[in-house]
Amino acid sequence: MGEVHGRAPDSFDFGNSPFEISGVDFGGKRIIQRTSAGTQGIVAAGTRAARLYAASLVTAKATVRALLFGSPDQVCLVAMGENGLKRTDEDELCAIHLRKRLESRPGDPDLHPENVDIALDMDRYDFAIRVEFEDGRPVARMQRPAATVGDN
Repeated sequence: MGEVHGRAPDSFDFGNSPFEISGVDFGGKRIIQRTSAGTQGIVAAGTRAARLYAASLVTAKATVRALLFGSPDQVCLVAMGENGLKRTDEDELCAIHLRKRLESRPGDPDLHPENVDIALDMDRYDFAIRVEFEDGRPVARMQRPAATVGDN
């Protein structure tokens, strides 16, 4: 499974989509993965790290527990991004989340799971929140910007 430049190679059974494999039972199976960034970073760091983990948001808590086991002197988080060359939000957010957990800074303890779904529903609302100061105080109002070329 995996990808080359974002696409699954012809001979691969699966691409690199978590959704695509979410219903697959990999129990007892050996998986060979190739990606343009993550697995390349693992190979590059393999000879330099005492312990090495491939992390993601869905394994964050368990990864932090594993990292902290044995009280290491140093932990290095590497967000590989796109092809190991360009920063990506998903990898950066994962590294930030892991860092917070490693520093014993909890996530949002009162967060309702539904809030995450709504927060990740990109472009859910077609308005901006404009803030202007009135009498020295910020006042927020909904603003519906005019459609521009390229809006989908």
